[in-house]
Amino acid sequence: MPYITVTTNQSLTADKTAALKAKIAKALADSMPGKTENWLMLRFVGGEAMYFGGSDAPCLMADVCVFGKQSKESYAKMTAAVTQILSAECAVPADRIYVKYTEYDKWGWNGGNF
Repeated sequence: MPYITVTTNQSLTADKTAALKAKIAKALADSMPGKTENWLMLRFVGGEAMYFGGSDAPCLMADVCVFGKQSKESYAKMTAAVTQILSAECAVPADRIYVKYTEYDKWGWNGGNF
């Protein structure tokens, strides 16, 4: 049950978000055991007023919320893949991208909890 929010000061078109959705879903499945597109929710927010290091040059934040735990190796693999995808697709240099992870042990869906 990952929920990933991508926020950037770059413009994101419908075609761009569709391409990102497909690539991020594949990166997730390849990086995190048991996490598939079937349970993935994505949110894309473009054109935000954002500053990184005092500059409004292109920057991006990916906030990855995960139900359960993942290994350091899984997170490292996901960070590398997502950074490459977001840098290429959004024209944001890799050194201006943050990827943040939060693990949850409580998650609700369909009127109940896991």
